[in-house]
Amino acid sequence: MIKKEISNKLFKDYVKKGLLFLLLLIVLDNGVNYFLLNGLYKYYGLYTDNEIALVGHSHLMLGIDKVKMEKELNVKVSKYTREGVNIVERDLMIDQLLKSNQQLELVVYAVDAWMFTGEGLSENSYKQFYPFMGEKTINDYVFENATFGDFWQHQIIKSSRYNEGLVSGSFRGYLKSWDNLKVGILDTVALNSDIKKGDFRKIVSTKENRKIFENTLKKITQKNMKIILLYVPTSSIYNNAEVGKFNSEITYFKSIESKFNNIKFLDYNELYSANADLFYDRIHLNPEGQKLVTASFIEYLKK
Repeated sequence: MIKKEISNKLFKDYVKKGLLFLLLLIVLDNGVNYFLLNGLYKYYGLYTDNEIALVGHSHLMLGIDKVKMEKELNVKVSKYTREGVNIVERDLMIDQLLKSNQQLELVVYAVDAWMFTGEGLSENSYKQFYPFMGEKTINDYVFENATFGDFWQHQIIKSSRYNEGLVSGSFRGYLKSWDNLKVGILDTVALNSDIKKGDFRKIVSTKENRKIFENTLKKITQKNMKIILLYVPTSSIYNNAEVGKFNSEITYFKSIESKFNNIKFLDYNELYSANADLFYDRIHLNPEGQKLVTASFIEYLKK
């Protein structure tokens, strides 16, 4: 009898300790998620009263200095850029901005000649949206792209939603750091060699991607916001690899401008694409290139 009472007491103690341990894990997991998520909100400028939003991938991330824009224009700017995002993911990002930022007046949508080409971008770019799985549209998108086990792991264990890059982005949000970290100059010899060998991303625009893009523009237009389609320059060597297709994409963006009264297309290729010293690689500007393009963009917005 006494042994049975001791055994029951030990069992209850184990259960209590197990539940306490589980509770501590849940509290810690949610605490880490809360801290990192709020850092990302600050880094990307989500859930703020910012008036301007910059949206795109690394091309824009390295192309425009948002801190300089805020200082010289005296406006608050969201810089929501994710590496390797496709057209569908940019549409998701616009949805997030329209929902979370009620004071937006201008959306700057980064465009380039390869944006309607599905191939060549990161196949795992959906993973960058793990931290936002608390939002239904993002959760549904991750569910469609992730494996069953992968989805539920990140659904249940929230701190597992952050990789090294996302943790870095969160801390940069708290530290208010948006510096261009790509320092160097384009290797034109290597780029010319790659193009000669056909080793470069081809322009293969699809009607489906164009339709998604135009629906995104209509969505922003219905909110009575202005839109700038901003072409941060890409290297002229790269642009000329398929010059006919490249010019066709530029013509398309100009045609979009003529369809919408609230849309302007700004193409900085004519000014800067031929100067290889301004590029880190074929599509990304280095800090000197970012400085010049940001200054030109600020002057345009001042007019």
